[in-house]
Amino acid sequence: MRLGLYVHIPFCRHKCLYCDFPSYAGLERYRDGYVQALCRDIAASPYAGEEADTIYIGGGTPSLLAAGDIDCILKALRQTFRMTSHAEITVEANPDSLDYDKAAALADSGVNRLSLGVQSFSDAMLSFLGRVHTAAQGERAIQAAYDAGIHNLSLDLMYGLPGQTLADVRRDVERLSQLPVVHASIYSLIVEDGTQLKAGLDKGEWQLPPDEATESMARTVHEAMHGYGFHHYEISSYAKGPFESRHNSKYWTYEPYIGFGVSAHSFDGKMRWANVANIPAYIQKAGKGSVVAESVAIDAERAVEDYCFLALRRRAGIDYGDYARRFGKAIEDDFGPVIDQLVRQGLLERTAQGCCLSEEGLGYGNYVFSKFIR
Repeated sequence: MRLGLYVHIPFCRHKCLYCDFPSYAGLERYRDGYVQALCRDIAASPYAGEEADTIYIGGGTPSLLAAGDIDCILKALRQTFRMTSHAEITVEANPDSLDYDKAAALADSGVNRLSLGVQSFSDAMLSFLGRVHTAAQGERAIQAAYDAGIHNLSLDLMYGLPGQTLADVRRDVERLSQLPVVHASIYSLIVEDGTQLKAGLDKGEWQLPPDEATESMARTVHEAMHGYGFHHYEISSYAKGPFESRHNSKYWTYEPYIGFGVSAHSFDGKMRWANVANIPAYIQKAGKGSVVAESVAIDAERAVEDYCFLALRRRAGIDYGDYARRFGKAIEDDFGPVIDQLVRQGLLERTAQGCCLSEEGLGYGNYVFSKFIR
């Protein structure tokens, strides 16, 4: 089975209000050493020589790196792994650090997909979130990437934000539809512990929209995206035609992926592990010793739970034949009564291949997932 390769770039210009990802502002002094450490880590991979068909450079803000740095990382990956001829190579970018020249340089390095962290086309919402770009910059960055020859373009949008209205969400999705993008990740705001957003909400500085309003926003997104020619293939993901994210789909279809960089996660089918979260420690250890901070073996029970949870995120759902091939038994032996109950509740529906979340079930995903935890 072909690997997916993930590379984490932890640098940001500014830590956003809602962000709990391993990303850091004000640590630019580590950039050169970090890129060198990444290349050492990649070259020392025990999976060297394996075939890979996706690369995803995420963050943080990878577009803060010079295009030459990203080119060096890609060369290290190509020298270490057997990349397929039509590999999907994605770089995450923020609009304030992407222009035509950088997009063209990335394209020359082999990047064929960009994921842009637009988040909103409202300057008021962007300011609230702590984003450092404007709505106009978001639109210009998308067009610049397209003009530079990268036509597999994705963008992120958020809903359920304090002060956001249903009309705001409609306008965001309508503006998306007018731009040359073929993929979108549109997700409800999640309030994470330790973020500035959580602290402000706890102090009463802001209020989230009522649950009913957020549910209306989700329905509006789904209906509008369908009307604009996108299909809904994962809880938060929409694509036109064949432009589903091949790399992210590896996570949801329980395929192996190897991560490089601070806090990067990996999965080889039997183990999951995560790298150290400290940038200086990673630079010191990369290529010289283990950068792994923690690992866990996946036993048979955990494998079944993970597989079901991840498969149900996809609109295609669980394929009973694939389940039987992987685990040597019919899913009905493990979850027959659970599936029957969820179908009766209208949260799952049966398909020709197995079962998937119903339209109603999309709003109760966590409840449905919990039923597959034994």
